[in-house]
Amino acid sequence: MTTKQPINYLEFNNPIHIVWRKGTPNDPFVDRLDITRIVNQRVALLEIPDELYRVRIANMFEINYEKYIKSSLGKNEFYCDYTNGFIYFNTEREAETVSIVYKGRGVILYPSNRIIHYDGTDSTETLYKIIEESKAQVQELIGQTANFEEVLENMIVATNLTKDATDIVLATNDKAQQYIELVKDAYETTVLIYQPYVQKQSDIAIKYPNPQVGWTVQVYDTGIRYRWNGKEWIPIDNLGGNIPNASDKYDGLMSKEHYVKVEDISVETDYRTIVFICPQEIIQGIQDPHVVFPHNGEILDIKAFVSKKGTVETLIDVELSKDFDIWSSIIDKPVSIGAGSYKDNRLHKLKTTRVKENDVFRLNVTNFDSDAYNLTLNIKIKID
Repeated sequence: MTTKQPINYLEFNNPIHIVWRKGTPNDPFVDRLDITRIVNQRVALLEIPDELYRVRIANMFEINYEKYIKSSLGKNEFYCDYTNGFIYFNTEREAETVSIVYKGRGVILYPSNRIIHYDGTDSTETLYKIIEESKAQVQELIGQTANFEEVLENMIVATNLTKDATDIVLATNDKAQQYIELVKDAYETTVLIYQPYVQKQSDIAIKYPNPQVGWTVQVYDTGIRYRWNGKEWIPIDNLGGNIPNASDKYDGLMSKEHYVKVEDISVETDYRTIVFICPQEIIQGIQDPHVVFPHNGEILDIKAFVSKKGTVETLIDVELSKDFDIWSSIIDKPVSIGAGSYKDNRLHKLKTTRVKENDVFRLNVTNFDSDAYNLTLNIKIKID
């Protein structure tokens, strides 16, 4: 099990220096994509990440410091030390290569007491210690001997030690130059130049037939961002990829299929249908029940049916009232179900189309046939 350390666990007399960017339009943080391998459950970023933008790793979730110190990391979890630029992973992720997206705030400059010289044995010395010991030996030789020749010989020895230290410095400078070249190469191979989005992946080649290295385009319908590496468009990020779809247990994103379903539900809930049913045989005159409508809306259609055909025409008037006392018809002529028919003839038209909250509807059968059974009349209303 890996031993965890707090964010700041070392003290330096000669601290590490960091060259910061300001994060302003004139000196912005830089979009970074570090592709690196996990070693000892840890990755060291090339730059210090911006804590506001956060670090993003596809199909993995970031945890906070409190959870990190109290429990072990899950396989799909990681913890980021935004002070030093380290990311910690579960042991099962060892030796895996990950793509890490973040905004770089600056780079770290290491002091000489952080550079270690390994001479092939088990001992190690810092560059700072080697230089300081060489200086101390020279001063000690000058102070302890009056013999020029002896001092000279000792100075030659000290000079050789200084030359060794200088060689180490030069070798360190060579390594530093190599790292600078690696940083430069990483910047050139991971720079992101954002272009306007396209609707779907196939639109990228149509809209950008002559891309330049670093051009980055987002596909709207999937949320995936693609980058041109000089040869092909490769996916580098998925907006929302770290956030799962919502479920009955967890909050999350809504899929486009769920969005379409919700839209359909919303449309259907905009309509109400008042259903009058006169069971068994039809009786002439005012029918029960009277229906109070609880919304403001617009009357769209009236349809009538019987389950058993009659031998003469059945006529039904639809009436509206605001106070149960004064009633008026809302159609230009009664709904007519002809002899030998199950449905009305659709010849009636609406005179009144608006209905207000708590308006009352009723049916008035003006002509009927005792052979016709089970009258049903539907009034379809769109709610405001």
